[in-house]
Amino acid sequence: MVPPGAGAAGGDVILEVSPSGDEWNHLRGGAEQEDASANGAADAATAADAPRRAFSINTQAYKTRHREPQVFTLWQTLLLGYQSLGIVYGDLGTSPLYVFPSVVLPDADATDFLGILSLIIWTLTLMSLVKYALIVLNADDHGEGGTFALYSLLRQHVNFKGSIPVPLTRLASDVHLKFHSKRKGRPSRLQLFLENSPKAQLTLTIIVLIGTCMLIGDGALTPAISEHVVALSAVILVLLFLVQRFGTSKVSFSFSPIMLVWFASIAGIGLYNIVKYYPPVVKAFSPHYIYFYFAKNKRVGWEQLDAVILCITGAEAMFADLGHFNKSSIQVAFSTAVFPSLILAYSGQAAYLIKNPGDLSTAFYSSIPGPLFWPMFVVATLAAIVASQSLISASYSIIRQSIALGCFPRTTVTHTSDKYEGQVYYPEVNYFLMLVCLLITIGFQGGPEIGRAFVE
Repeated sequence: MVPPGAGAAGGDVILEVSPSGDEWNHLRGGAEQEDASANGAADAATAADAPRRAFSINTQAYKTRHREPQVFTLWQTLLLGYQSLGIVYGDLGTSPLYVFPSVVLPDADATDFLGILSLIIWTLTLMSLVKYALIVLNADDHGEGGTFALYSLLRQHVNFKGSIPVPLTRLASDVHLKFHSKRKGRPSRLQLFLENSPKAQLTLTIIVLIGTCMLIGDGALTPAISEHVVALSAVILVLLFLVQRFGTSKVSFSFSPIMLVWFASIAGIGLYNIVKYYPPVVKAFSPHYIYFYFAKNKRVGWEQLDAVILCITGAEAMFADLGHFNKSSIQVAFSTAVFPSLILAYSGQAAYLIKNPGDLSTAFYSSIPGPLFWPMFVVATLAAIVASQSLISASYSIIRQSIALGCFPRTTVTHTSDKYEGQVYYPEVNYFLMLVCLLITIGFQGGPEIGRAFVE
């Protein structure tokens, strides 16, 4: 045998085999070698002239390669960013419809509205921009997002064992292999704790399953809450679920223009209200107005946080729908269109309410300029319908991941795109969600009752 590098390229290993087998005899015991030297002198001379056969084995071919991420051009990223407006940001983008109207604050004044606006601005900034757009989107599992993606990453680096609800996918002989990680060195204390604590593993798994069920439940409640008229809601829901079979790309090209008009409209109206009613409303960017708000309202002020938190409903879709798009496209769409539009919309409503505090319960529609009311009413109705799409698509992604981990029974899957692996459609899941949404809509008899169940 010739060692690697001796007449071999890079990772090649050359094996030389002689017909006489003298290489094998060289490795045998001393007694056998003495017998061979006594009886095989003639054979050795003959073997010296015999040709040797050499085999070259490339050891690099047997190394496990990490899955390479899909590379997107600038044009593809911008196109996916545009499509994400109609898929990812429908729920988050329509939150100005109900955030301020959900606040119940008697005798509210400028201090109250500036404090609430400051809470909304910083909640959006910290949760949507910082947490999801800048941090969580980087924790993908080969381009997939959501709760199961995080759980899959954890299982790739931690040896889960014991009786846990999720089947084990690692062989017993692979327990000590770290083939998913490029890191070298001793495991951390947290990793050792998780590997040696079946209870901690079980707890994490249960939390993941509960979180996944809650998101799918959100996907069933959100479409049902879009409209207030039961009969109209049922018709819209059926149509909404029937178009899912056409795939993410075609659905997004239908919904994205609606959301683009929506974001442009609320941004323009918000800017108009700021200039007309109360330009100093921009000082709500200073978080000290939050302190003034709680100092004045005390317990009542804390009770309004359930209304403020509605400004980030649907933010989880930014990560859950990652498999349908990519990280850059979601970040571009959020930072250039969604976030600025929402900030202007909430600021405009706050500026209007400072001068018209009696319109708090109808803040969105009351703040629309008169000539634009009916066109905006139509756009708002269409946007509320599109709002359902983000969590419907997220449900498909989560089902796909749960099947891969053995947590969901096998079902029919349709890949709706030849370019993007994560764009999938599950007919059985789609019609099950449709049936659940119809039962919820008919059972609760309208949006307000569903909204209370949603918050609770």
